[in-house]
Amino acid sequence: MSVRIGLISDIHVDLNRIQGEEVVTSLLALEAVRRKLDILLLAGDISSDYALSLKTIKALEDASCVRVLFVPGNHDIWNENYPGRTAWESYEALLEHPGNLARGAAALSAGWTAVGDLGWYDFAYGDPSFSRADFKRMSYGKRTWQDKIKSVWDRSTLDMHRLFMERLEKRLIEAAKTNAVKKSANVNFVAAATNAMQDADQAVSLDSGATGQKIIFVTHVVQIREFTVQNPGPQWKYFNAFLGSPEYGELALRYGTKLSVCGHVHHRQQYVRGETRFVCPCLGYVTEWPAPADPEKQIAETLQVFELGPREAIPLTNARGQAAVERDSNA
Repeated sequence: MSVRIGLISDIHVDLNRIQGEEVVTSLLALEAVRRKLDILLLAGDISSDYALSLKTIKALEDASCVRVLFVPGNHDIWNENYPGRTAWESYEALLEHPGNLARGAAALSAGWTAVGDLGWYDFAYGDPSFSRADFKRMSYGKRTWQDKIKSVWDRSTLDMHRLFMERLEKRLIEAAKTNAVKKSANVNFVAAATNAMQDADQAVSLDSGATGQKIIFVTHVVQIREFTVQNPGPQWKYFNAFLGSPEYGELALRYGTKLSVCGHVHHRQQYVRGETRFVCPCLGYVTEWPAPADPEKQIAETLQVFELGPREAIPLTNARGQAAVERDSNA
């Protein structure tokens, strides 16, 4: 049996209001039904309040009857509504939900596995003109990166990154071993990204090769440099440092994951490197959408749908409303 999974990130239900009304949850649930999803996967930043994020996930599940998987985003663990609360407290509270991939790998269908966690950053995307000490301040000009204030861990930024890297690599190793046991020479991967505006599907051929793993790898933070702010001005030359780390993308490639998902940067892009398709499907803030704000259209265009199953891949024409696919020149 194949499974149809929808990918989206950074829905920010507390901030994306139309005339004061929260509409994203209900519209996303409707879109999940319309696109006939089996699974909806959220790559973090559901809201800026862990309790609201959990409430939103339940509402999505109840309204759509679709299984919801997610990883926390940096906003989901913020303490702005809970002065003195640590990031760990919110992170651990989010583990109550069985769909949180931070609890461990999730078995899907047709031999697929989802592996993920929040991830953090190691300053590697920042411009080299800045020093490590500059990045540790997490402030440039009059702007402070809000994780410094609202995400209070018990260790340094770089130590948090290393912690998430170790956890994620361990889970990828376990998933790859499981896949090696189950793998059949006759099983292929089908990735069908459905058209946001039409009923026809967009399918992308990703053949299962010797290194191809039926694993969906998810972080909130950015995994590849191509998803950072490109041609940045002075401010983003600095703040790119807090978007993630290329080490997460290297993990995805090392373990041959077929689909690698992230959010955080509010981009809607896809990038293919070797056998791995990197997807950044961010809804972003209503203030970033074209005017007049149309949340239904934005959700439909952002949600990327893939059909995962043991069938031959049939590539179709890239459809209107879908994110463009860039191919690595070395692929």
